[in-house]
Amino acid sequence: MKNIVMLSLLIAFAAIFVVFWESPPEFFFGSKTTRIEALPTADSYMRNTVTSKFSQEGVETYTLKAQTGLYYNSDDRFELEQPVLVSRSESADANPWQLEARQAHTSEGGQKVTLRGDVHAWQNSRTGKNQFMTTELVFSPELNSAETDQRVTLKYPGGQSTGVGMKANFTTETYQLLSQVQGSHYGR
Repeated sequence: MKNIVMLSLLIAFAAIFVVFWESPPEFFFGSKTTRIEALPTADSYMRNTVTSKFSQEGVETYTLKAQTGLYYNSDDRFELEQPVLVSRSESADANPWQLEARQAHTSEGGQKVTLRGDVHAWQNSRTGKNQFMTTELVFSPELNSAETDQRVTLKYPGGQSTGVGMKANFTTETYQLLSQVQGSHYGR
């Protein structure tokens, strides 16, 4: 009797072992996705990235830094987290503009840099700090200019202006608000 019970347990154990051995892994883990599938589909992944662009004379015209960068070969697109862009004028005595945002991406082979999310730009000048804030801005390194169709607050030493849409030329230091413009001037 004791031998029959032991033989039955051994056969049951062997049958259960064969069933588990032949079962696919999905049987045990369900339809959970693995960590490998959740990784970005970018062709390159970079941390603490720095991109610099130079004029034909060898003068640095702008620098683009970011905490994280993802590059996609098929679109020739570079996506950035926490970007900081420094735009320098060809004039040696002009102070650079610094632009920060939550995200950015390049397009047209780096000819356009679109900054998104809490865009803040500033320049320290001889007369004080010039700055503007908006939600989205497209920067053109070749033209050293930027534009947006979003609401903009422009602050300068003598006052501040708000409007919707802006065209800014950092080389000539001209800033044009396009519509719904309101301004305040501070007296001395």
